[in-house]
Amino acid sequence: MQIYYYCTIIIFTLVYLFFLKNFLVNSIKDNHQKLTTNYIPPLMGGYFIVLVFLFNEQVTVLEKILFFTIFLSGALSDNKIINSPVSRLIFQILISLIFVEFVNLTITNTRILILDNFLNNIYLNLFFCVFCLTILINGTNFIDGLNGLVSGYYLIVLSILYYLDILPDIADKKFIELLIFVLSLLFIINLSNKIYLGDSGSYLLGFSSGIFLISIYSENLTISPYFIILLIWYPCFENLFSISRKLFSKISPLRPDNSHLHQVLFLAIQNKTNLKKIFSNNLSSLIILFYNLIILVLGSQDISNTKYQIFLLLTNVITYLLSFKFLKKINS
Repeated sequence: MQIYYYCTIIIFTLVYLFFLKNFLVNSIKDNHQKLTTNYIPPLMGGYFIVLVFLFNEQVTVLEKILFFTIFLSGALSDNKIINSPVSRLIFQILISLIFVEFVNLTITNTRILILDNFLNNIYLNLFFCVFCLTILINGTNFIDGLNGLVSGYYLIVLSILYYLDILPDIADKKFIELLIFVLSLLFIINLSNKIYLGDSGSYLLGFSSGIFLISIYSENLTISPYFIILLIWYPCFENLFSISRKLFSKISPLRPDNSHLHQVLFLAIQNKTNLKKIFSNNLSSLIILFYNLIILVLGSQDISNTKYQIFLLLTNVITYLLSFKFLKKINS
């Protein structure tokens, strides 16, 4: 029990060093984030989150190493040491592959007979798990362009899991409570435009959440797999839609752009209001979070009902596509 209190003290100490002592101030500019604000704060949110994992007694040494490695890959990206999108993707795939293999994560029942037959093969199952984790990691990084969007989204997801009391074996209630506390703190600080999660925080949150959710479903097959998908629909769909959009436009899926939903929403608000960038940024983030809060709370009311969860997923996809088309028209 005491280890959690020590971790909390360390986190507050780091926050003090950050903001009162100007410690570890990041000078790197990122075009993705410059779109929505003139000031680029330190990309250090992931440093706080990784401490929670390193102090978690439920996590084995190997798991801690792998969590730290995915965090480190993001930190190297933040500091422009790993610049190549291909290199980052390969790194993510390797880490996911090692984790899935050594922890023996599997997805065995999707309630789609053809896909379940496909997943009966251990190698195809391994590929599918790694594919899902990679999509979630990069999707989480894609939506990290507005203040509080990533921290707020995963704050909602973890709070729902905590409320429903469906937690994976590697994360007990005290661990989830501390992670929720840290994300709440980062959410508030991020809305104040004082710190960003950076790739380190986005990679770690996407990767760990994917691990948690696969573990939860493996341990609770009465839960609809589509409820699990619903919990992470936004970052995953953002990634898949971005890939499809770029392929349709005959450009590389690895090429960054400023046409993600949160970015076009921000531009629409900027074009139609006289709000400062910081307020447009926060408003855009809160609109998206409010929508997802409603959808995920609705989904949590009947987590075993597959038809209900599929209905909510289809609602999300239609809402996303119509909103994207409408916002692009406003900005044109």
